[in-house]
Amino acid sequence: MQLHHLLTGSYTNNTLFLLAFDTLSRTLSLNSTVPGFGLHQFVTSNAAKDRVYATAMSEPPQLFSWAVDKDYKFTHLDTVNITSSACYISDDGRYAFSAGGPTAHIHSLDDGAIGDEIQELYLIPEEDIDSVDKTRQAVLHGAHAFDVNVNNKGFVPHLGMNSIFMYEIADNGSAQPQSINLSPTEGDGPRNSYSSKNGKLLYVVTEHTQWLDVYEIGETQLRHVQRGSVIPDDVRGQFTFRSNTVQPSRDGKYLFASTRSWESPSANGYVAAFELDDAGYLESETAVTFYEAPVTLGSAGGLRVAPWEDKTNGDPSDLTDYMYLSDTSEGWMFILGWTPSNKTLDLVASLHYPDNATPYEATWLD
Repeated sequence: MQLHHLLTGSYTNNTLFLLAFDTLSRTLSLNSTVPGFGLHQFVTSNAAKDRVYATAMSEPPQLFSWAVDKDYKFTHLDTVNITSSACYISDDGRYAFSAGGPTAHIHSLDDGAIGDEIQELYLIPEEDIDSVDKTRQAVLHGAHAFDVNVNNKGFVPHLGMNSIFMYEIADNGSAQPQSINLSPTEGDGPRNSYSSKNGKLLYVVTEHTQWLDVYEIGETQLRHVQRGSVIPDDVRGQFTFRSNTVQPSRDGKYLFASTRSWESPSANGYVAAFELDDAGYLESETAVTFYEAPVTLGSAGGLRVAPWEDKTNGDPSDLTDYMYLSDTSEGWMFILGWTPSNKTLDLVASLHYPDNATPYEATWLD
């Protein structure tokens, strides 16, 4: 299969954009648009790729879901009100987990649609909820994401509290607080996390200080064990950056982390690649390579690895991962290719969005 699709949210438009990436011609094109319901959308899909979930940072705070058929036709399933604007949303097939600002939410999934709220979690004292900011601005100093690993441990990185909230997720979807784990240094701002496949390690990217942290996951708390820079040493301290995402390669042997330049127009964004050992720890705390984007990446810098492989020359050592990299500074969506045989990240294709639209985050649908 040479044609693959990804659905992107937008930082500037209510519309969702369906893109098509052709691995043979190495081109990225706009396939169609899908009516959406808000700005600054994070979109993700379930394991079967027949449901799409989205957040939007427009008012009122809401979550959205669509059904997707084999012809990439989208049917809006539901819109669910929540207390505060959520940034990221994830699912484990039975429940949807979202977080933003002062709250996090767990919802049941009803035939793939977002169903009843199982639990609302307060990341500040409950008595303060009515008086604090619950708009998209709260995400800048509050919670960003909510992910659950294979051992039913849930993690909510919190920028302002410089901490990672850890939960035990019960079979009925409810979350029991386990611990609040401080980031190693003041002002780190944990933003996005990813758990190793065996659930023993947690990888966290810090938005404000551009580190990739590795934690060992205990029964009730985290233990920090490693830290690597997600920007080159020669730009650290010279410009201001904001890191975004940590993602694994398909084979689980590498991690990729994205960073955008922040209010530093003379600096560009980066993607860092780190090699992992057999136990999932960083082989070295120094990245094996950096890709420098042609633009700052603006307020985006979103990155997700495609779930399929491309055998470039019939040689298993040349298997290539693809990933998107989103930009709001000029409205670009980039496709990068990772070739593990020579440990390189290269630009493969790009698309400039029409009518001054800009992409935020996306999900691969095949």
